[in-house]
Amino acid sequence: MILYGKDALKKRLDSAAEKGRLPHAIMFSGNEGSGRKIMARYTAQLFICKDKACGKCAACRNIENDSHPDVIFVKKACKNDYSSDSFRSVIRDTSVRPNNGDVKVYIFEEADTMRSDLHNVLLKLVEEPAEYLRFVFTCENPRVIPETILSRVTEFEVPDTPVSDCERFLRDNGLPNASELAEAFAGNIGKCLADKDSADMKRILIAQKAAAAVANRDVFSAAAVLSNTSVSNKEQDNKWQDFSAVMGYLSRILCDALSQKYGEPAEFFGKKESGKIASVFSEKEILNMLDACVELEKNESYHINLPLSAAYFTSRIL
Repeated sequence: MILYGKDALKKRLDSAAEKGRLPHAIMFSGNEGSGRKIMARYTAQLFICKDKACGKCAACRNIENDSHPDVIFVKKACKNDYSSDSFRSVIRDTSVRPNNGDVKVYIFEEADTMRSDLHNVLLKLVEEPAEYLRFVFTCENPRVIPETILSRVTEFEVPDTPVSDCERFLRDNGLPNASELAEAFAGNIGKCLADKDSADMKRILIAQKAAAAVANRDVFSAAAVLSNTSVSNKEQDNKWQDFSAVMGYLSRILCDALSQKYGEPAEFFGKKESGKIASVFSEKEILNMLDACVELEKNESYHINLPLSAAYFTSRIL
């Protein structure tokens, strides 16, 4: 299992496993999409695999595919809802010994969404577990989890993935626009996977394509790109919503270009395009284009002809 951008955390877990000191109850906290679930799977491999997460044996492959009988994703077993009846049923099953091997791992995803009474059900189980039980919790906000649970688990913070590692993951998994996706979502792999086909992502890519044309002073290409911004359906209202959103994203690229004129780093996606715009255009020219972007973005309600609107913007490039 490749853990993109998690080398330091992997090293800590591997070291603890090698020394036989991997805690019986672990909590992974971090931002949504940062890789908490994959870290939970990897930890399950460390618990179960005889070679400490070799990634090649049947146990490791089954864990990676979420098909190992002794690795239970509790929220999934509760039909994605920590309802009390199904939750208590899963907890009762902890008395059943492992099917294959010596260890049984229960993974509680999004533990910060559980009700406090369910945390209380877990308390004694985590405090005095059977010798074959291991627990992995994931959460975004550990502060909402009762101290009685937190004091009985070892917390590891899952770091956000660097943009370069996120891009490598996307390329390794055959996703198009890997560089753009990684930049747009600041390296958050989960958000990249969730939004790769979303309308917003398509709008962002159109804005980046328009910015590239602007950077080359290619007014005809810029006009052509901005005249065809529809990613929804063919109703006029949606066309204008798409155009307005694209202008909003384009304005963020232009703001980054201004920042780079003053020696500040770009913060949004399309850093290459904003950098080139900063080198090609003067501050006054960039402000002029930015003013046009904001004007067109706010004029969505007028539903002016899109090709004319695109032509108006590109005229400001000149």
